[in-house]
Amino acid sequence: MNTRAGEAEAVDLQVQGRVAWRHAIRSLLAQPRGSIRMYSPDYADWGLGAPDVIAGLDAWAIGRSQTSVRMLGQRFEGLQRDDPRFVQWRIRFAHVIACHALPEECGGLQECLLLPEIGLLVIPSEKSRLAIYCSGARLHAAVHAFDQSWEHSTPMFPAHTLGL
Repeated sequence: MNTRAGEAEAVDLQVQGRVAWRHAIRSLLAQPRGSIRMYSPDYADWGLGAPDVIAGLDAWAIGRSQTSVRMLGQRFEGLQRDDPRFVQWRIRFAHVIACHALPEECGGLQECLLLPEIGLLVIPSEKSRLAIYCSGARLHAAVHAFDQSWEHSTPMFPAHTLGL
């Protein structure tokens, strides 16, 4: 990570392939700091139910009293079906996580995991999953795009469902 004096730090490390993507997600969520923003249409390749991800999120969430995770998606059914550990974490820590659905007509947001100091952005590719780490101005722009999309989203994937 080379920077010149006075410039925002830019991270150009690439992540290529599904396994590398999951490893990058796991390493960022193993010890998250501050707020977490994440967007995926369906979270199919994220591996959010991995034991080390849940352990990191547990340690991070204990003692928090306000919403610090904003999770944006289009569909959560696959996540609910395939990652029961994450679903249980979502229930236990409902007070720190808000999940919203982004309407398909509001598309254009890059799949991402954004932390205060570093982010992971998916780059469209027909061959395989390709992503880059980012910081500085690129991270700021990604956070801004996420926040604008959040404004057009609606609550989804509730921690608890009310029955009759």
